[in-house]
Amino acid sequence: MAVAMLDHKSFFHAAMATIPSSILIFDERLSVVMVNQNFLEKSRGSLSSTLGRRLHDIFPPAFQDTPLDQQIREVIHSGATLHRQRMTYRAPGVSLRIYAYSICPLQLQGGRGAILVMDDVTDLLQLGEEVRRMQLHLASIVECAGDLIISTDPHGAIMTWNTTAQRATAFLESEMRGRRLADQIDAPENLEAMECFREIGQIDDRRSVEWPLLCRDGRSIPVSWRLSRMTSSTGEVSGVVVVGRNLVEQRAMEAQMHQAEKLAALGRVIGGIAHEIRNPLGVSSAAAQLMRRDTTPAALMEECIEKVIGGIDRASLVVESLLRFARPGPIRESTRVNMLEVLDNALMFASGEMSAGTTVEWTPARPTRAIHAEGVQNLLELVMINLTLNGFQAMPHGGRLTIAMSANVDEVTVEISDSGPGIPESHISKVFDPFFTTRSDSRRLGLGLSVSHSIVQQHGGDLTVRSSSGEGATFTVRLPRARRGAPSRLPE
Repeated sequence: MAVAMLDHKSFFHAAMATIPSSILIFDERLSVVMVNQNFLEKSRGSLSSTLGRRLHDIFPPAFQDTPLDQQIREVIHSGATLHRQRMTYRAPGVSLRIYAYSICPLQLQGGRGAILVMDDVTDLLQLGEEVRRMQLHLASIVECAGDLIISTDPHGAIMTWNTTAQRATAFLESEMRGRRLADQIDAPENLEAMECFREIGQIDDRRSVEWPLLCRDGRSIPVSWRLSRMTSSTGEVSGVVVVGRNLVEQRAMEAQMHQAEKLAALGRVIGGIAHEIRNPLGVSSAAAQLMRRDTTPAALMEECIEKVIGGIDRASLVVESLLRFARPGPIRESTRVNMLEVLDNALMFASGEMSAGTTVEWTPARPTRAIHAEGVQNLLELVMINLTLNGFQAMPHGGRLTIAMSANVDEVTVEISDSGPGIPESHISKVFDPFFTTRSDSRRLGLGLSVSHSIVQQHGGDLTVRSSSGEGATFTVRLPRARRGAPSRLPE
């Protein structure tokens, strides 16, 4: 098979023409014996005007201040190559240019010479400087950030550990580099962290986790973490960037707010208790003052005695109900309670809160026969008082309070409805929370419904509410029905 022979002269000229560098060949007198097209284009010269001329004749005057000619002479005489030198060239009215060059000895016909290869690296160096500045800028952002910023390799080993992480834990980056981040997470969350870094490809960039971070002194601090995968140009996961928010100050602020809320709640409790007890004590005090008069008729004296006893009983009931609310437990001693009597007593007690134009209706009509529930009468009366008071207060300009009662074999159901403005949907889930109220009246501080809910639950029953804005509210009480003929279990 015939093999094509290489034409060395043609190959040399082709290489000179295609190499994207400026190439000049000099003899011992520093005269140009060969030059490539790239140099001619850059210098805006021609081949005829360049060949045979000296170095200083073909380069601008600004190059005369460079050691280029001396370096070429040394290479020609020493035979040693000069690699990757750099020189700066600035001509009047021309921006600064930077060249990288190498000089190699060359054997010419009739003597020695040298070949000069030059590249304009100004743009490349400027780009590198821009990249360096950007890298420094990004590094500054990471170091100055208020969050912990950590990067790991695909196996969870720490690669970078910023200044905020150092301040938070007292561990230096030099100490942490190479350690597994999961080992720095306090138990038991460290198992979750290990699993997360084992399945690095499954990390959800939108998910945040809270892992306690171990510090040098052995304590751990709460940190909210967000993990993001780093990918290479080929799409492979090359590591993880972990950004952590130190929650120590937030937790301290939350604790202060919680303490303030507890103090405010305590104030509301005290205010609520004072109101609940003040009313019966006021009635008892007024009755006692009437009893001190010698001219008080016997009938009024008897009524005053009943008022005093009733006020004391009511105050005792309030205290007992609050204790039951604070320490809830099932009702163990109960009796058959006539719920019609309970409702009558509640309406009589709450009637003082009725506004002008308010009516009370039974729908359907009031039952003619007693309906008995299993429970403690005083506590159930308190529940009905709170529900009727709540209904009356929802209708400050008058309205209709509707009462319904029914019973089946197992339970007694009482419904109390008002025609007030109703309860917004956003408040429905909160109406039984302690101290929740939307009313501006400082006398009612959100204790009634929460206490009532607790009492009904202690009876083994249920208290619910349904309402829609503008259509009033209905509270439904379900209580165990007393078994007919069963012996009464009176409280001790």
